[in-house]
Amino acid sequence: MEADAAPLTVENYEYFDGALLAVCVGYGDTYKVEGTAVMIGLGLALSAMHVVDDHRDALAAGEAVVLCMGVRGDGTVAGWHCYSMEGLSNGSDLILLSLSLVSDMPADGDFATIPLTTRIPPPGDRLTVVGFRFDDEPVDADSVDDPVPLIGSMYVSQGAAGQFSYPIHDSVLAPYPTIEVLSGTLGGMSGGAVIDVNGHVVGITSRGLSHDDQMGPSLAAWWLPALFWTPMLSWPKGMHDGPRAVSENVTVRVMGREYVEIAEDGRLILTHWT
Repeated sequence: MEADAAPLTVENYEYFDGALLAVCVGYGDTYKVEGTAVMIGLGLALSAMHVVDDHRDALAAGEAVVLCMGVRGDGTVAGWHCYSMEGLSNGSDLILLSLSLVSDMPADGDFATIPLTTRIPPPGDRLTVVGFRFDDEPVDADSVDDPVPLIGSMYVSQGAAGQFSYPIHDSVLAPYPTIEVLSGTLGGMSGGAVIDVNGHVVGITSRGLSHDDQMGPSLAAWWLPALFWTPMLSWPKGMHDGPRAVSENVTVRVMGREYVEIAEDGRLILTHWT
């Protein structure tokens, strides 16, 4: 996939075979796409916390729901219901979404995911940023049987990796580990995948700096702090026998997992590799 530093629309939505998800928040019959998520395991997606922040109270009260949609390789839309979320209240912009399939099971029974990597891209490495952007206005469904007329597109930009900041980028804008990407992003791309030259996710789109040329830079939240989180998973039924860390989930592919340890005080210990 080739692109420039300024985001461009992508016509072939099915490129990621349903692993790139639009995150939609619904209130009754009203729906709005707020951002993007990345399917990293079977029924497990990674996104940006701020995509759902404004709705957390309503979600907790049962007044709102989160639905995710991805376009599969055959052009069909896979629909997912988010029944649980896992994140930290320490300023991190990462969130794990536990999902159950609400559309038909694909004929081949296969679900696509995008692999993660513990490799930190060196400055100058080419990174690809992908995500959705939909209309800002909420839309209404006429009835429960009618499709919701959501209008949007997939966008992609590419640029060099910039500075890696750990343990935080700064105390105000991004108080968490980040990877700078020298390309632009649009509203709605938040939570989307930042992918390295090997096709592996290095981070999640978190912040974009607005300029007239739309060429960024952008900040990706480094995904690795979520490796040892234990999201609640109940789909598919019978597959999960209790809480399990992302690092132990056999459906999550992590390249370079052997280079990461967790200290007794909870700190991540990463051996740098190329």
